[in-house]
Parts: sequence; C-alpha cells; structure tokens
Amino acid sequence: MKRWMKQGIGTLMLCTLLPVQTLAAGIDLSFDQAGTAAAVQLQDVGTDRYAAEITLPLLNMQGVQFQSYADSYAVTIDSVEKTVTLYVASRTPLTGSNGMLNIGTLLVDEKTEITGVGHTVVLDQFLNRYTYPEIGITVSYGGEDGGSIGGGSTEGGSSTGGSSTGGTGGSVNHTPTVSTNGVGGKVQAASDGSVTITPDAGYRIAKILVNGKEVAITTKLTGLTAKDKVVVTFEKVEDQKLSFTDVQPTDWFAEAVDFVVAQGLFAGISETEFGPNVEMSRAMLVTVLYRLSGETSNGDSGFTDVPADAWYSAAVAWAKEAGVVSGISETAFAPNQPITREQMATILYSYANAQVGEDAKTALAAFTDAGNISSYATVPMSWAVEQGLLSGVGNQTLEPQGVATRAQVATILRQFLKNT
Repeated sequence: MKRWMKQGIGTLMLCTLLPVQTLAAGIDLSFDQAGTAAAVQLQDVGTDRYAAEITLPLLNMQGVQFQSYADSYAVTIDSVEKTVTLYVASRTPLTGSNGMLNIGTLLVDEKTEITGVGHTVVLDQFLNRYTYPEIGITVSYGGEDGGSIGGGSTEGGSSTGGSSTGGTGGSVNHTPTVSTNGVGGKVQAASDGSVTITPDAGYRIAKILVNGKEVAITTKLTGLTAKDKVVVTFEKVEDQKLSFTDVQPTDWFAEAVDFVVAQGLFAGISETEFGPNVEMSRAMLVTVLYRLSGETSNGDSGFTDVPADAWYSAAVAWAKEAGVVSGISETAFAPNQPITREQMATILYSYANAQVGEDAKTALAAFTDAGNISSYATVPMSWAVEQGLLSGVGNQTLEPQGVATRAQVATILRQFLKNT
C-alpha cells in the first residue's frame, strides 16, 4: 500500500521520459545524533539538475516525513515494498555543496535501518533523464544538525552507528575488479571507484579495457563501481636513443609522439624538445593536416591576421580553400590562439568529410557538460567521441572549451589515422 504526502508537487513527469544511462552516483544520509532527521544529498549526478526522484529501502515505515527547500516536493511510502520515494523539482538548479546536490530533510523514527541499495533519477533543464538503477547509500550519525538542508557533511564527534552502507556497516564500496594481462606494472583499485595504473621500469601502458571496451590510455581511472572490470596490458619499451629529452619511453604519449614525428607530421619545438605539454595552436593543427594531405598551396587565405610570409600561411590558405576551416570570423583566423577540444574535433570532422552515424547521435549523453558544447561543434564532438578520438577527462565531463596540448593532439591524430 502506498501513502502520499506532498507539498506543491506540480507536475513531476519523471516516468514519461526515455532513460539515459550514466555512471556511478551515491546517496548520502547525514543523520543528527538522535538518528531521526537526515540531510539527503546526491553525489556525482551533475550539478545542473532541476528535478530528482530518490527511492530508499527502509525497514520501518512509521513516522516518515520529508521536507525540502525545492519549489515542489513530495514523498510516497510503499509499505509492501518497504521503500520511500522522495521527489523534488525546481525552476532553478537544485542547490549543491562540495559536488553534492542538497535534496531535503528526511524525518524517521529513531535509528530506522537502511536495508539495501537505492535508485535515483534526475532531470536537467532540457528534461533529459539520467537513471541510476542501483547506487550505494552512505549513512552517517553524529551531526548536531544532521537534519538541516544544505549542510553537506555534519560536524561533531561520531556516535553509535558510525557510517554504514545499506545498514550493513562501513562506507559505500565502489572498488572495481582489476587485473593485468601479463607483466609490466601494477594496477590498484580503491573503494572510491578509482584505479591507479603504474608501469614498471622499462614498460608502458599498451591497452586499458573497462568491461571489455578499450578506453583512452591514462594512469588514473575514476567514476567506476564495484560492477566494473578493468584489464590493463603493459608492453616493454625497447632500448632506443630518445629523440627528445622531454619524452620518456614510459610516458603515455611516447608512442604517439614517435608516430607523428616519424610520419613527418610534427616537428619538435627545438632540436631536443618536443613540448608535449605545450598548448597546441590553431596554426599548428592546420599545418599538421596540411602535411598529412600532401597538398600544396601558394594561395592567399584572405585572413588579415595571417601574414603572407608566416610559416603557416600556405597551410591556412589550403585549409580554407578545402573547407577544413572557416576562421573565427570572415577576416580573422586567430593562428596563435590555443585550440580548444571542440575546435579540434570540428576541424578533424571537416578534414575527414565525415558523416555522423546513428551511434554517434547519443555519444554525448553520458557527459554532464555536453550542454557546454558550442552549437557548431555538437555534431563533430559526437563524431569524435563515437570514433574514440575524444574521451572524458573525469567526473563525466568532456571539457569542450578546454585547451588541447601537443601530446594530446599527437595521440588523437594517431588514433584518427588508425581509423581511416
């Protein structure tokens, strides 16, 4: 039997939208010392959220109430399933602190036990739905004002109960399963859902599989759950005389640097340095693609900020002629401006004369900052993610306005050429 309590609930159309699966999330219940009032917060579900539905498994249904500062809120109590579902909706984004969304205050009888995992659905301003079907619940006791809204963590010493997950004791454990395919390094998983990868001397990371799917090479993975499986393959670095003093054989970008230099696409910033962490300029990227095309051009680009005697003038003229670039305006190209991730994706998309398939149309759904992508770059970014050229930078974000380094572009270009 379900009981309803509501306060200006309006229309919460959470059940009428198509689901979009996302990564791990968490529910925090910070109880006061009496254990009767808990601040309810959502973790790792994004910050630009306007509505939420949270289902909690409770052993005791008596005395349950819910209060929120949101414009509309409600609670349903299912005594058969022994669950309580909280609903909140606002005209502005739900308030947050320390990366967590403040939902409201849950009132229960003393020390009501949490009996399992939770379920959460959140909506953004465009009514996109993000579903987290099974997520851990962290329960803590001891705060003087644990039931206050917007408090984040509680102050004061811990009392009986400490923190628990699903009423079983201990904090939420998101430790994924990790293994190595052969020798060459160590892979360590932590309970916060992170994985640290450390190659041995003379080895580097060759491949990382998460649930059987290859992901971008990195020494740190985040946002995983206990259901995820990570397999890392290392490869031995052959003894060789390094071309650049700032590129070591064990660097994640070393193989990509070797590749683009051997192909004549990149040159060092000096005779001894490659500059892997130097920001890639728009002129640099266009010059790389010009070399790759094998074309020649003596034309005039028409951009007033591209001098005819500049080292990149022929490349820019070719790129404009070929429709690869259009400039930041009709008269300006901004050759020395650092290139953003979305600009890079757009230029590569134009160079490849690519078409977006059905799979690419949903490629951005898992990223919380997809709404920050400029309108002109939405399709190219979808294509770049679907092609494996771009991946998240952590916390379910793409950072479309973030600047790309020479090492990152070398790695992306190597993958781009492998795909073609």
